[in-house]
This record gives sequence, C-alpha cells and structure tokens, in this order.
Amino acid sequence: MSDVADRIVSAVKQNIPQDEIHIETLKPDTLAFRTSADMAIPTIKAILTTSDDATLSTISSVDLTDRFELLYHLRTLGTIATVRCEIPSTDPRITSITPFIPGANFAEREAADFLGIVFQKHPNPSRLVVPDAWPKDLYPLRKNAEMPTPDTVFEDISVQETSADSNGTIKMKIVIGPQHPALLEPERFTIDVDGETVTKVVPRIGYCHRGVEKAAESRDYMKDVYMVERVCGICNSCHSTTFCQAVEAILGTDVPARGRYIRTIVLELNRIQSHLLLIGHAGHEIGYDTFFQYVWRDREIVMDLIELVTGNRVISSILAIGGVRRDIKESSIPTIKEGLNKLRSRSEFYRNLLDEDLTLKMRTENVGVLTRKDAVAMCTVGPVARASGIKTDVRLETPYAAYDEVPFKIVTRNEGDSWARVCVRADELLNSIEMIEYAIDNLPTGDIKVRTPRRVPEGEAINRIEAPRGEIFYYVKSNGTKFPERVKIRTPTLNNLQSVPKLTEGGNIADFPIAFASIDPCFSCTDR
Repeated sequence: MSDVADRIVSAVKQNIPQDEIHIETLKPDTLAFRTSADMAIPTIKAILTTSDDATLSTISSVDLTDRFELLYHLRTLGTIATVRCEIPSTDPRITSITPFIPGANFAEREAADFLGIVFQKHPNPSRLVVPDAWPKDLYPLRKNAEMPTPDTVFEDISVQETSADSNGTIKMKIVIGPQHPALLEPERFTIDVDGETVTKVVPRIGYCHRGVEKAAESRDYMKDVYMVERVCGICNSCHSTTFCQAVEAILGTDVPARGRYIRTIVLELNRIQSHLLLIGHAGHEIGYDTFFQYVWRDREIVMDLIELVTGNRVISSILAIGGVRRDIKESSIPTIKEGLNKLRSRSEFYRNLLDEDLTLKMRTENVGVLTRKDAVAMCTVGPVARASGIKTDVRLETPYAAYDEVPFKIVTRNEGDSWARVCVRADELLNSIEMIEYAIDNLPTGDIKVRTPRRVPEGEAINRIEAPRGEIFYYVKSNGTKFPERVKIRTPTLNNLQSVPKLTEGGNIADFPIAFASIDPCFSCTDR
C-alpha cells in the first residue's frame, strides 16, 4: 500500500470502528471502503480530513435489482477514494452530503432523477436532468423501467416565475434559454437582478440529454467506444480514452507503448483546439470580435493536424480497446512539426496579448472571482480549479497513456477571476505543443494495438483523465457479457457549472457572459 493510501486508511480507522468498514481495491488500484448507509457520511467526513483540497469527484449509482448501490468517489491527495454502500430498492433513502459538500448538489439530484433515490435533507431536491413533466415514478436507469414511446403525451407543467421576494420588493428576472441566441446548446438560466447587479442565478440542465448511459447498456463494448465519443464533439477523444482505459483495467490489458504515445499526441491536440476555441470565444463574449476571429483562424492549424493524425476532423474515432486504430506515418511528422511551430508562434502572441491588451484585461480582471475555498466546496475541476490556486491535474496525479514519460508543467494561478482562467488555458497551449513535440521525437516502435475479447469478464473499474475542461470520470461495471452492466459518465462541466452562482452573484449583469464563458461550459457533454 502506498503512503497516500496509508494516510487515507489511517484517517478512516481513526474515526470509524473497524467492524463498520471493509477495505477493498477498485480497479485500477484505487481504495474503496464498503460500509453501511448509516456509516457512509462519517466515512466520507473522515476522508475529507486528509487534505484541505479533498472534495467529491462524483457519485455513481447502480441498480442491483433488489437494492441500489451508491459509490461516493472522493478526490484527495492526488487519488480517488471511494465509499460504497447499499440501500433497499423498496425504500431508497439516504442522508444527503450536500449540506457539507455543496458541490454534491448535482450528483445527488441526478441519482434522484435516474434511479429515484431520495437524499434526505438535501437543500434543493428538485429535478435536474429529466423534464418537469416527466412521469413521477419513472426512473430511466432502473433495470425494470418501461420507457415511454415517442408518441407518449406528458403532463403539461408550467414553471412559476417568482417576481417578488418575501418583503414584496419587485425584482427583475432574466431567463436565458433554453432557446436563446447566445446559447449554441439549449440550457436554462434564471437570473435575478437588482438594477444591474446579479442577485441570484439558478441553472437548469437536461435539455441536451440523450440517454447515453442507458443506451450504453444495450450496445456492445465496441459500439460504446464510438457512442461515448459523441458525448462531446470537442472532447471526443477524451471520452473514448476514458472508457477504453476503464474496460482495459477490467480486462487487465496493457496497451503497447506506441499506442500509448499516439493516444497522448491525440489528447494534447484535442486540448489545443479546445483551448483555442475558448480563448477566442472569451473575446467574442466581451465584444472583441477581432480577437475572436484571429484565434479561430489559427485554430484551423490544429484542426488540420487532427485530421492528418486521426483521419477525421472533428470526431477522431482513433481510439480502440487495447490501443489505437491508426498509426502515425513517418511522412506526416514534418507536417506535424511545421504546424506546431506555427501554433507556438501564434499562442505566444495571444498569451502576451492577455497581459498587454487593456480591453482584455479591463473586461476580465476581478470579474467572476472564485476563491480557492469556494472552488474546493463546489468540486471544481481542470482550469477552473487551477486558476483558483488548486494544484490538480489527472495527468500528474494518476498518469495514463504516456504521461508518466512525457514531461510537462502544471499551470496554476491564484487570482481566481475570468482573466486567470483564460490565462491558464493560454499557458497550457504552449505546454501541449512541447509535449506533442517530445512524444513525436520519442515515439516508440512496435504495435499500436493488442487484440481484446469481445466479452468482458465480470468486474468494475473507475477511470479518469484530464480533458481540456478538467477531470472526466467514468465508472464501468461489467457482467461477463458483451454488454456493460453500467456506464457512469461525469463530465467536467457538470461540476464546474455549480460554481456559476459563486462567480456571478454580486457582479454586474454585463459581466455575466464572460464570467460564465470562462468556465468553458459544454452542455452536450454535461447532459450526455
């Protein structure tokens, strides 16, 4: 057992009677504590004492027919520690952890929507993903759920908009979405303003929900690789990598070195194009469309490189269980290096611009400030967390692909504002370019893939990677067939979105667009 695991186990044993917990290992080599529903919260609180930055990553919920299992995945000391417990399916009640981990809000409400689990003492047990008109006793991830047909007519429910507070003071309520010119994907935000000051923000997701987790249970593992890739068009390779690595952990499959390096190259190309998209979009949100057009023009360079390496421009479809589907040709390497040199020059220019351009700085500095304490409490991940001073990066904490061999520097800032979040991404552009160059120069010879069986033995695994927006988390449970028993997906925006009220409340309504955009939200992947 590692020193980190020893610290976590020691903290739990100091607070929990040993006959109340059973220590397990969850593939690939992460701690799990099996306990009763009554002891789940004390065990979670004990793990949170191991680090000031300890927080929740997500909650996985599984229907075991006669009972439900909850797995609380906690992020601490650079690893995941899981607390698992079971509750009866006839009376699925458990005490909420949201009162002491505010960022657990969405994870618990999602489990309530999908499995009908009641989280007692939850501060806001309203629906999150399924529509308000969804049938009351229909929980789609239950194994016995009878799904509605396309011609099913739902009850017409109107959501009441409050126009006055308890003192009778009239406030302006601005509703953005679900259909709005500013939103490329439909979601809904209800914003209360007093004059031009934002006083309350309530996000409502679910308008892009496609039932990917449910659909994964009826498709074999090979088809699921391509389906999870479509959870998000921007982070497509990240989703397929996370899923493949979880399945490989259950199988005990080792990916060839060349395949791991190619995965790293593809993932870093994915990071570059995603960060350029956000940096340009930040300019657009403050009305600086010249900046926006220049950045997106240069983004075409990396899009061409992605097409050269993977064969596809958007959905790369290069990942496979056991490796990658496509090799990098020796003749392509000079073109890749030439493109990276161009990207380096342009990225350095944009990074300097963030320091020197008064328009960019005046519209982003001290706008949408998220303190380190709030970033931990809201369970933020990726650049949002790193811009608030939290040193977290899955590539460093739990290296995957070839990240244990490819050197890189983690980027953090302490300002916690919109400017810091954009700067973190700009600095990471240069890091990613260096990483790809190193991987290309040190690309091993040999196979790119190993054969794997189509039937996956019974087991379970968690896997997480550092996508451009932050940690992507997958829990995969297999049952010995060609079809998974459960595929749980938690995307970065689901966690980061919960910080939006902290970013915007108390600020000017004119700053809402850039503060919101600075978390780099993706609703398609949030809703799945």
